[in-house]
Amino acid sequence: MDSKRLVVIDGYSLLYRAFFATRYLSTSDGRPTNALHGFTSMLFLLLEKVKPHAIVVALDAPGKTFRHAEYEAYKGTRRETADELKVQLVGARDFIASLGIPSVEMTGYEADDVVGTISYLAETNGYDTTIVTGDLDALQLVDKCVSVLTMKMGVTDTVTYGPAEVVERYGFGPEFVPDFKALKGDTSDNIPGVPGIGDKGAAELIQGFGTIEEMIRRFDELPAKYQKKIEGNQEQMLLSKRLATIVRDVPLKYDFKPFVLTEAQMTAAVAMLESFEFRQHVRRAPIVLGQYLDGNSPASQDGVGGPAAEIEDEAIEVRNCEAASYGDLVKFVDDRIYAVYFAQPLTARRDLFGESERKAYVAVGADVCETSEADALKLIGDIPGLAVLHDAKAAYRQFPGYRPAPRFDTLLAAYVLRSERSSYPLRDLVQGQLDTAPPNTPQEMAAALYLLEKPLAERLIKEDQDRVYREVELPLIPVLAEMENLGVCTRRDQLREFSKELEIAIERITQHIYELAGERFTIGSPKQLGEVLFDKLKLPGATKTKTGYATGVEILGEMAGTHEIAAEVLSWRELTKLKSTYADSLEKLVQADGRIHTTYSQTVAATGRLSSNDPNLQNIPIRTELGRGIRKAFVADKGYCMASLDYSQIELRILAHMCGEAALVDAFRERVDVHTVTAQEMFGLGEGKATKEQRRLAKMLNYAVLYGVSEFGLAQQLGGGFSVAEARELIKQYNERFPSVREFTKSIVAEAKSKGFTTTLYGRRRYHPDIHAPKMNERKAAERQAMNAPIQGTAADMLKIAMLRCRDILDGGPTRMLLNVHDELVFEIREGDEAVIPKLRTAMEMALPLTVPIEVDAKIGPDWNDMTPV
Repeated sequence: MDSKRLVVIDGYSLLYRAFFATRYLSTSDGRPTNALHGFTSMLFLLLEKVKPHAIVVALDAPGKTFRHAEYEAYKGTRRETADELKVQLVGARDFIASLGIPSVEMTGYEADDVVGTISYLAETNGYDTTIVTGDLDALQLVDKCVSVLTMKMGVTDTVTYGPAEVVERYGFGPEFVPDFKALKGDTSDNIPGVPGIGDKGAAELIQGFGTIEEMIRRFDELPAKYQKKIEGNQEQMLLSKRLATIVRDVPLKYDFKPFVLTEAQMTAAVAMLESFEFRQHVRRAPIVLGQYLDGNSPASQDGVGGPAAEIEDEAIEVRNCEAASYGDLVKFVDDRIYAVYFAQPLTARRDLFGESERKAYVAVGADVCETSEADALKLIGDIPGLAVLHDAKAAYRQFPGYRPAPRFDTLLAAYVLRSERSSYPLRDLVQGQLDTAPPNTPQEMAAALYLLEKPLAERLIKEDQDRVYREVELPLIPVLAEMENLGVCTRRDQLREFSKELEIAIERITQHIYELAGERFTIGSPKQLGEVLFDKLKLPGATKTKTGYATGVEILGEMAGTHEIAAEVLSWRELTKLKSTYADSLEKLVQADGRIHTTYSQTVAATGRLSSNDPNLQNIPIRTELGRGIRKAFVADKGYCMASLDYSQIELRILAHMCGEAALVDAFRERVDVHTVTAQEMFGLGEGKATKEQRRLAKMLNYAVLYGVSEFGLAQQLGGGFSVAEARELIKQYNERFPSVREFTKSIVAEAKSKGFTTTLYGRRRYHPDIHAPKMNERKAAERQAMNAPIQGTAADMLKIAMLRCRDILDGGPTRMLLNVHDELVFEIREGDEAVIPKLRTAMEMALPLTVPIEVDAKIGPDWNDMTPV
């Protein structure tokens, strides 16, 4: 008969590892769960693969230990446990208890000592022990009866250490691990070790002399370089070894009771997993835990248990139906909810398939009809309110006119629930949301699409995202499709003329750069440019990279004020980008109707903003005369004029509303320049007039707060030789003058850390998975993201609501909404219909009312550039 197997889990170590190794997770009501999720994943892995006869969790008792009594600074460098982890420690204790797994802790000792003692006692009770921990200190416990299972990456990517594996890792056996730490120290536990001796030196000494006591006894035989380091540190070295040595005689009691579950315990454990919203764990629990019910457990059987049970999902049920005509298809659907799955993507080139080959599948429950793509589209157009689709806008682009929104769009629902994802493939959603085997046929895909509505709709309600989905995103589908189909009238001749102007300007500036450089070279090559600037011309500010010198916009921007060639290169880059990206490319995208048709995506930007592509009309530069030359090419159709309605300083207004800072609120209410008011406050000017430079600094700071810009980033933006220290002082000054803004941003970051997400005024969530990242730069980036998300997201919500309100006003009228560019809407106004502009402005201003007035700047003209205010 094989030895019995005991698993000893170092509870806090595993939870701590899971907390930082698992992306931030939380329940729909905001409780953090990432550490619990990782802990449960590991527990289930152990129950499936190790199949223990007994299992115990060792925990750290509150208060100090005997090691603190010997060395007061022991673990003194450790930061306080994050609140988000503390609350999960309580959840872990409750979950362990629900399974009847004993937990052991002992005042005055650490969990390591409890682990060491239980593993020592286990041998005399006939057990082989697997210690599960994220702490390699436990490797000193490894012997023929004890192994250590630890993590390589994440939580469930593991490695198991026996005596041979310890030797392979360190070059010496487990018994020397305390000596190793006595020499090299341990920053995480604040064990001092011997200054100047690292991993390599410690291993070399142990391989040559064994224990540190032997090194002290044979001090004269040590290499001279180590004698110098150890001399005077012998006592510290001995202390470090005592601190690093795990005690194996803690006065504790553990009865090695076999791990056997009752039905009641399994039910209670599953209920806890459901409360944590661990969908996959809930699915696996009956299989994994069912092996430990009384009579099934390894402890109830002789020898080793059988192989781990596999979860086999049932295939999606499908019943094939026939519809010989469109009329049959309508009868098949009747007045029931139906899903449509297109065999070929609607965005695929039409010439790749013959029209008769383009199939679609209509599902009502398990009943699925194969039909033509054309009939499926006609069905959606005729009965949109009952249609369930994935990427409904692609279908709506096929309609010649406006149609009401569909019943449900699984792509949009997935985006609203988790906007930080980069894509939302239908197959992934099916596998993540349905307890079924992956679909293999288009009929199964259609049936799965039908089934997806229910779990996604339930999640939207549970996570308070149903309002954003139903009132903002879903009704926007036909509005965007209509705008995309309308396109915007574009003058090819204007683009060609502008391209020629740019070509002349580029040639002129190219020759000037050659003159300044004293040679001809490829200006677009960072390598050649770096060699000219820093090797030949010996300009200051050189920064080496793996491939040469850094020549990015930041580097050249710093140099531009004092070195003409840097300024000229920046101008050359702007001109060449304008020519290639806009003047030349846009001309090729003008379609047969004389218009450019961009595509808007609702599911790309995590902030909730729309994105534009093929072509991107949101990045056309407007701050320079050259950039405005591109906008001149976008013109009104015959009998129309163009109108632009643009929110004024909308994100600053949202900030003022959210934080309630009196100076900002009053500035907007009194309709005075907010940047001037900021300058007056910051520089103590009272009612005195701010200089142009003071207003510039104030404007930079207002937006730096909005976007969470760092001190270094602000210094870069300010330019003019501003140092990081000066930028830091400006930020400090700003925070002192506007304390409500500072408190608001701090509260937003705290909310993100607590819940894992932030919300807009309309309730849209944005998750911040790196808010607890162990790397500071990743964590700080997530904090800056969190500061801005509620503001930028609210602006996005406001703009989308405004689009819906404006579409309602235009319904049936001659005026058309053409473009969205960030906070701006562009319309084509029929001549004589100019009276609609005040109505559109009001609709935008009232889309999402704030405590400060919202202002919309309206302009009208023959093209997108030449406009006059109205």
